[in-house]
Amino acid sequence: GINAEYGLCTLLFTFPTMSAAPKTAAPKTDKKVEVEKTEKKIDEVQRPKNHVRVSGTKSHVLYADVTKHLLHDGEKEVVLTALNSSISDAVAVAEMLKNFKLANVKKITTSRGQEETARRLTADKIEIIVTKAANFDKIYAEHEKERANKKAELEKAKK
Repeated sequence: GINAEYGLCTLLFTFPTMSAAPKTAAPKTDKKVEVEKTEKKIDEVQRPKNHVRVSGTKSHVLYADVTKHLLHDGEKEVVLTALNSSISDAVAVAEMLKNFKLANVKKITTSRGQEETARRLTADKIEIIVTKAANFDKIYAEHEKERANKKAELEKAKK
């Protein structure tokens, strides 16, 4: 089970034994191996406001939008971070921001083995630091205006 308060995850594996019991009987189990992983309390994990953790489960547009809003709200730079197979997603988000001329990539840092994930003992990690592009405010205002117009059209179509 998972104890969310402490981030404690316990897995219980049961190995059946080979016996001459009839096939209709349930297999006997005589060995149990318990694997336990203890992490820091979830409340103790603090992440700065300007960090965006990118995963492969959500849309790139969502992460680009969050980054764009953080830059608009006064953050000087935003750090996009990703682990393992999500690294390409973080790169795609940074490229989207560059292609829309909203952000410049200031620095890219890669590392291996500094963090432990649930599946591996080592993890590949990327950190991409982005800053506002020169015309950020103008382009941001245009995007927000387009978004408001689309929202108004959708509301009008519903009526």
